[in-house]
Amino acid sequence: MRWDLAGSFTAYAVPAALLAVAFVIKLPLLRRAWQDPILRATALLLGIGAVVFASLPPGNLHRINEITGIPNFAGLWVYSLLTAYCGACLWLIITWREPPSAARRRRTRTVWMVYSAIILGLWTTFLLGDHQVERLRDLDTYYANTPWMREFALLYLVAHMVSAVVAAGILWAWFKEVEDTWLRRAVVFLQVAYALGLIFDVAKLAAIGARWSGRDWDWLSTYVAPPFAIAEAGLVAVGFIAGQAGPVVEERRALVRTHRRLKPLWQAMLTVTPPSAPATGRVSGAALRLELRRAAINDGLLKLSPHLNPTRRHRAHQSATAAGFPDSAARGIAGAVDILVAAEILCLPGVGDEPSTTGHEPVPVGRFESAGSAQPGAVPAPRPEPVRAAQPEPPTDVPDSELECVALALRYHSPVVETFRREAVVTEGLTSYA
Repeated sequence: MRWDLAGSFTAYAVPAALLAVAFVIKLPLLRRAWQDPILRATALLLGIGAVVFASLPPGNLHRINEITGIPNFAGLWVYSLLTAYCGACLWLIITWREPPSAARRRRTRTVWMVYSAIILGLWTTFLLGDHQVERLRDLDTYYANTPWMREFALLYLVAHMVSAVVAAGILWAWFKEVEDTWLRRAVVFLQVAYALGLIFDVAKLAAIGARWSGRDWDWLSTYVAPPFAIAEAGLVAVGFIAGQAGPVVEERRALVRTHRRLKPLWQAMLTVTPPSAPATGRVSGAALRLELRRAAINDGLLKLSPHLNPTRRHRAHQSATAAGFPDSAARGIAGAVDILVAAEILCLPGVGDEPSTTGHEPVPVGRFESAGSAQPGAVPAPRPEPVRAAQPEPPTDVPDSELECVALALRYHSPVVETFRREAVVTEGLTSYA
């Protein structure tokens, strides 16, 4: 018994379902940005691919023939869609690779003119040919010696082969220029897909040629070629989806990762400022949740800014470095100590939003990243009398990397942070809060 993947309903149902789901996911964006040519080309490719695979199971081919009342009309239906699919692939590659220009418009118009002419040729040869015997699996080889039906099969195979060769050539030239990781992966997927498509075409043409010479190589067309076509279409869909969706997914993962890493620092700031209304994941999205968390942290730093102290951070940074911590961890520990001590000072009776009474000038929050920048032994000059510090500008220039260093120190080095906090409290005369 031959391995008959092409006769399996699942072999076609799975890619049809995946393509249909991807198409449905694209629909809301397509309605909002219909003018985007890449989006239109992607939606057309996914939609045609889903319809083709839904039509290919032998049972569905028979139903199409019965509904239309025309023997083998399903072959015309599928081959026309496959030809349009090839045109959509070339359209998307050209639109994807080249910037908007008159040359790009000419190339895409040429693609659609050529493939529209091929589809017209398929309908013409089919109507002229004699195809009264229904063939669901071996239409190409069964009618290989029949006038017009022979040309019908050759027309779609040559169109498919030309599209695969042209697409592979464009992708090969493009691969040398691509630097984006996801785009390179997409190009590799597509190159492999079109290589498999060429194997499909060669197997089909070999079977048809064998019929012309009186030999029977039908098994190449019926059993060998279809799995390569299935794999080709799947890889084409994966390549286009990965190239467009990959960067979006990666960006969202980075947002979620940063949001998670900032959690310990955000929790520490809840003792300084009241929490804001939570943002629900489905409504807000990862970007808004991260923005709200950053805003909460910055609000807390803004409130603590009169009591943040570079000398305190420098002492903690030196102690952490002496304890063997690398510079990034030492900066995080120093920042965490500075924040925790500033929060304690803020809670002192009669302090509130008043500046620190420890004899140090308030530090703008935007310079928070300079945790170890104070010179050894440097002590800012005391002010003659305490006055309310001017409110600094919102801390928009504190990079996430520095905030993450502090958050990671609070999460993974909390005993060390607590030890250095106690030392700072004692050093600054806040022993009652140690």
